[in-house]
Amino acid sequence: MTLKRNFTRQLLLSVICAGASSICLAEPQIQSVKGQLLNGAKLSISGNNFSSANAIPALYDHVDNQSEFSTLSDGSVIPEDRGPWTHNTSIYGNPITIARNGDLRTPDSKAVYEGRVKSYLGWPRSMQDTETKTLYVSWWYKPSQTVDQGGSNKFLRIWDDSSGNNTRISWTQMHMIYDALDLGYIPPTSWATTQPDPGTWNRLEIYADADAGAITASLNGDVKHKLNDFKKSPTYRGLTVALVGFDPSIKDNYPNYSFRMTDIYVSETQARVEISDSPTWDPTSHREVLNVNSWSDQSIDVTFNLYAHKASSSLYLYVIDNNGSVNANGYQLCEKCPSQVQSITIE
Repeated sequence: MTLKRNFTRQLLLSVICAGASSICLAEPQIQSVKGQLLNGAKLSISGNNFSSANAIPALYDHVDNQSEFSTLSDGSVIPEDRGPWTHNTSIYGNPITIARNGDLRTPDSKAVYEGRVKSYLGWPRSMQDTETKTLYVSWWYKPSQTVDQGGSNKFLRIWDDSSGNNTRISWTQMHMIYDALDLGYIPPTSWATTQPDPGTWNRLEIYADADAGAITASLNGDVKHKLNDFKKSPTYRGLTVALVGFDPSIKDNYPNYSFRMTDIYVSETQARVEISDSPTWDPTSHREVLNVNSWSDQSIDVTFNLYAHKASSSLYLYVIDNNGSVNANGYQLCEKCPSQVQSITIE
């Protein structure tokens, strides 16, 4: 059954004008959304102030959307010669494998990544030749235990050169280390605890912007690091994911540690589209990133997916621009959406 809805949205704009220059800063404004709320269907979003950004992600890895992995059985090692990642751990750790059983995070998922003790993926194939100075990464992570047995234990590394002699960002359970060694730039360490809850899925996000000199990192929407003194090496090589997973400095401290991860979103901009169960923008709400197919200042096309949203949730749409501004009030997609959306047409 097709249910047609016609929503008219009058959203308040936060506008700041700079005198006679008429330079205005305004949050994104969603005026209409057209399409069907079917997993895998296209939604067309119209409005204003979305910003001009190259917002098509370099990678959105759901694991089971990688055709190269379709024949891999449960427990198979993720190959380095095909698929989105060119590196799978080192000889000192355990390679990431594919998991097809147990908690796969979303009802429609057929696979997630699984690691043990010391395991990680790195160097996305799609970013080998980029020169980007900005990088946004979001991923879902489910650890088996807390990371409280000492050591410096990395969830993520952002580098620009595989030699490790240029830009380096390391996000661990206890701090953020960021430097540019070829510049001799080693700022003070940012200390803050990042402790993903064991036995449940956690969302980690980081945005690094060399032009603005900023790094922001969050766990489940709670900001852990907000830095304003970041510097990138002058190398032409762009920022990329050198490591995502778990890399303990003393792996013997975590002999029984395991984790799962999936829905790894990597983009050259923080501009993106999300759905949330909160009617107003709340970073700590349950948020899911939608895949962007095209983007302009007044029009965005995305692929809809419920991901892990629960049954009978009201869902709201948000557009985040390349400066991090977002519509304060969500655009309601459906009220008490069914657990498996069938055919709801928005006009």
